[in-house]
Amino acid sequence: MPRIDTAATTLTLLPGHSEDTPGDGHAHDSAMPDYDGKSLDAWFTADHVTDYPDDLEAALEMRRDLPEYDERLRRHRLMNRIELGFATPDGRRVRPETVRHDTNADRKPSYVAVEGQSGEENVVHDIVERDDLEWFDNRSKLRAEIDRLESGVVRETVRGVEGVRASVLLGGRDTYIVVMKEKFDELGPVAFLETTGMDAEAVPAFVVQPPTMYTFLDVVAMADGATLARVWDVSPYPKHYLYADGRKRDETPFEEGEHWERREDMNQRFGQWVMEEQQPRTPFSNCIPGAYEQYVGAATLFDPVRGLHHGEDGDRLTADELMIRFGAPLFPWHSRETVDTADED
Repeated sequence: MPRIDTAATTLTLLPGHSEDTPGDGHAHDSAMPDYDGKSLDAWFTADHVTDYPDDLEAALEMRRDLPEYDERLRRHRLMNRIELGFATPDGRRVRPETVRHDTNADRKPSYVAVEGQSGEENVVHDIVERDDLEWFDNRSKLRAEIDRLESGVVRETVRGVEGVRASVLLGGRDTYIVVMKEKFDELGPVAFLETTGMDAEAVPAFVVQPPTMYTFLDVVAMADGATLARVWDVSPYPKHYLYADGRKRDETPFEEGEHWERREDMNQRFGQWVMEEQQPRTPFSNCIPGAYEQYVGAATLFDPVRGLHHGEDGDRLTADELMIRFGAPLFPWHSRETVDTADED
């Protein structure tokens, strides 16, 4: 019996070049703000790459070799993935008992890595090594904090053709920044600065309210072979890619030229990203789901770089038809009719 199978993946990249200052790199050579050497770009390492290959497996195999670490670290911040498949007896119907649905929910988050080479000024690295502070358990790399909302599998029908649909909202935060926020709230601004030795300008909004990198992925597979992978919303920062069935299909813009200039303390999308966390504009900020639902439609309408998609035509349905038919997001918190999933006999 024929099967329909599709998979979509988003990868989130924090662009950057070599930050191996004692070698041939530059201490501030990534898309993170510099703040005159007193903040993010001085604290953490970027992904040391500015683009991904067309092949998904090749992108996932990429690793960073950092002088500070023996372990080779991933060259992406987030990976969001949905796999859908089922058997169809006639190219029109779905055999419910054969539906396969998988995500990468069991995959460990990527590390946030602290810069720590000899001779580099880094307040976070200093805190890691201090005996009187155990904020970070004396660890110079920590797994990112992850939030995940999944819809399950939903039954759909378009012009007599059955199919299935699923969505995932995935977000991640810098664990070091999250801990610093907790200590900032606990100690208060003055004691926090005195304890850490940070300058006041190095504790801006992204410490007071740590922002979240995220992608909202929605995948449809129909029995005639038509498929649609749609990313309804992404965080404005940093850069996101959509892969469908193993190939790079779409990406958000992130021009290198305007982000590596020493005179620029931060780029426009970083500022937008931080400010959105202060308002009910992200799925993981302090807001009710309805507020995000109202926002996400406008965000993708008026800021098209935040929406990514790729579709394949089937024997009867086209990808454009699916775009129209599924013109609203499948929000993971909505209760919908689901298809029981099981291994195929």
